[in-house]
Amino acid sequence: MTTQNAAQNVGFQYRKSGTSTWTFVKAKETIGIGSGTFTATLEGLAPTTQYQYKAVMDVVDPATGSYTTIEGSVCSFTTAAQPVIETGYFTDYVMPDLSGMGVSLQASGTNNDRDDAWYSYNTSRSNRQIAIHTYHPSSDVERLNYVVLYDGSKYAPVWTAHTMNSSLWPNNNVGRNESWSSDPAISLAQQTGLDNAGTVGYSRGHLVASEYRQSTVAQNKQTFYYSNQAPQWQDGFNGSVTGGGNGVWQNLENRVVTMTPSGSTTMLYVVTGVLYEGTAKTLPSGSKNVAIPSHFYKCIMKCTLSSAGVPTSAQGIAFVYTNESHAGANYYDSAFVTSIDAIETRAGFDFFARVPTNLQASAEANTSHAWFTGK
Repeated sequence: MTTQNAAQNVGFQYRKSGTSTWTFVKAKETIGIGSGTFTATLEGLAPTTQYQYKAVMDVVDPATGSYTTIEGSVCSFTTAAQPVIETGYFTDYVMPDLSGMGVSLQASGTNNDRDDAWYSYNTSRSNRQIAIHTYHPSSDVERLNYVVLYDGSKYAPVWTAHTMNSSLWPNNNVGRNESWSSDPAISLAQQTGLDNAGTVGYSRGHLVASEYRQSTVAQNKQTFYYSNQAPQWQDGFNGSVTGGGNGVWQNLENRVVTMTPSGSTTMLYVVTGVLYEGTAKTLPSGSKNVAIPSHFYKCIMKCTLSSAGVPTSAQGIAFVYTNESHAGANYYDSAFVTSIDAIETRAGFDFFARVPTNLQASAEANTSHAWFTGK
């Protein structure tokens, strides 16, 4: 677009074809004299729908200082079809029981930098929201990345739920794409990144590990939302022990990767969470006081599936650790191994609630870790 004079409020008006109301989206605050291009992103558009748009700007009259709105010609475009949603996410076998929580859809949106089509849900429980994050392995498929229940009063997730299968969530070794940021599906006022983590012994401890999501860079970036981390002790727990070796949590995460199945008949379902037991402890992060979890846990269930996708067998195990150094310990030492049932009692949730009851009962009561650890 070319102007003979400077202009302000440069952008576009758009509307759904057949409607009369135009919506303005700004591209630039001001532009100078001459020709050039400008762009803007339109959000919240309906799929498979035609829209009209036109460039607009307020051009100044140098003699009077007044502005006149000028408009470009009206053009149109049609949005793409809605991607196929692979599963009813809340009915997936990895999902905890959400009944009684008053779950209702609040909003949805996209974060293009992270290939994230996200969904935000309110619950009837104070300060708790649910976020679903997805990504697109192909242009017409939307696949679940992970689900998080977030507690705004703790500035941390309660639990995350995700599935491991290298055929559906392949490991392409895209690495750690460190890009911590707020989760667009969670209220900004309820998030913090534990800004002083490096000076107080704690790190931003992933619940859905970066190593678990290695299909694409964008998919991996989703694990660096603030909603997917809680203050976690570093040396001897989350990270390397001084003098060599990994912490117990890091070794457990590595074992989950090793145990990831492939194909369409076996899935590894993982729920990871935190507990707040005993004397409350907080640390400052900006203007907020962030609660420090007393424990981190991981509940794991391996299911074989029929050709119809229904579980036919299940194995379960759980691990729980106090949030402190466990230097020199094995991640599967007896002090850390427990049952899914025991974690459910302490956390107050029914995990893997969609797995058939006859399979769920024995898998969640099991305390023998040999099937998972090989030890």
